[in-house]
Amino acid sequence: MHTYSLLKNKMPSSIKKVWIIKNLISFLISIIIIQVAQFFIKIFLHSTWINKATIVLTIIVILVTLASLLLVPYRYTFHRYEINETEVAIQTGFFFRKTTYIPLVRIQHIETSQGPILRLVNLTELSIHTAASTHSLSGLDVATAADLRNQILELVEVIREDV
Repeated sequence: MHTYSLLKNKMPSSIKKVWIIKNLISFLISIIIIQVAQFFIKIFLHSTWINKATIVLTIIVILVTLASLLLVPYRYTFHRYEINETEVAIQTGFFFRKTTYIPLVRIQHIETSQGPILRLVNLTELSIHTAASTHSLSGLDVATAADLRNQILELVEVIREDV
């Protein structure tokens, strides 16, 4: 098994657009939830404290969203993957980094999927299934995902032939 300090394959830079869009969608949903909650609390509970709580929650949501948006380039730096003869390694996270090593002999099948946001920027997600779990590489361009899928399946086939 290899030790990786920083895996060599970066995700396409357009993944940053996906993260920004997801942050903005989360922001809008959070603001809508706060406003709906405020409306119902005012109507049903006739509470006066809700305006202050709404302001505090809105400020928190704004600060968290701004921090998330500002950290997109930093997050991008540590979102990587690597494939070798024995395993696939996937590195994610920016404050709490996690590197997952998936032995090729454990891989059962591989899928690609594309939600509306990934489709918008012509990216896809590669999901690697083992008996115990599923590991995803989200944000690959479509051609790269197909190449990686084929490369992994070829390596898996070679390993299984040797066993």
